[in-house]
Amino acid sequence: MNSSLNLLEQLKSNFTLMNLILVAVRVIFIAVLFEGLAWWLTRRIDGMISPLITLDSQREHNWRIRRRTFLRQTPKTVIRTLCYVGAMIAVLSIFETSISLFSVPILPVSIVVGALILIFGVGAISMVQDAVQFYSLLADDAIALGDIVEIDSQRGTVQGLVERVSPRGAYLRDSTGRFHYIAAREIRHVVVHRRREEAARETEE
Repeated sequence: MNSSLNLLEQLKSNFTLMNLILVAVRVIFIAVLFEGLAWWLTRRIDGMISPLITLDSQREHNWRIRRRTFLRQTPKTVIRTLCYVGAMIAVLSIFETSISLFSVPILPVSIVVGALILIFGVGAISMVQDAVQFYSLLADDAIALGDIVEIDSQRGTVQGLVERVSPRGAYLRDSTGRFHYIAAREIRHVVVHRRREEAARETEE
C-alpha cells in the first residue's frame, strides 16, 4: 500500500504540466542547437571540399558522380553522427535531472558507450585507416577506374590496370593477368602512367 502511494506521489511530482513543458522546451532547444551545429559544420566542410571537386573535370561522367558523392557525403555523415550522439547524451541528462522517475544514469551509460566504441574501434582501426587514405586519394584525384598506375605499397610495387576501387583499397590487374589487391592504408605513392580518358582519346584518334 505504501509503495503504491509512493509511486503515485512520484508520478504527481514528475508529471506536472510545467515540468513536462520545461522538458519539451529543453529537448527542442537541444535538437535545434545540434541540428544547427551539424548544418554549420557541413557548410564549412563543403567550402573546404569545393576546390577539390573540380579536379576530376576531365574524368568520365559516372566516375565523377561517384567520386563527388563520396567526397561530399562521407564527412557529412561523420559530423551528423557525432552531433546526434551528443544530442542524445544531452537529452538523457535532461531526463535524469528533470524526471527522476525515468532518469537514466549518464555516467554508467557513458562508460558503457565508451567501452563499446573502444572495443569496436580497436577491431575496426584498419578499416578507418583504409577509409581515411582512400578519401585522401580521391580528394587528390590520384586514382580512378580504368587508369594504368604504379602503386608503391608496404608490400612492394605493383603496376597494372585499376579494375575496382573501394574504401578498403584498390584492385589492379597486371600485364600478366594477375589480380592484385592493395589495402588503401598500405599505399605510399601512386604513379599514373595513363588515365582512362587518355586511352579512350587515343583509341578514337
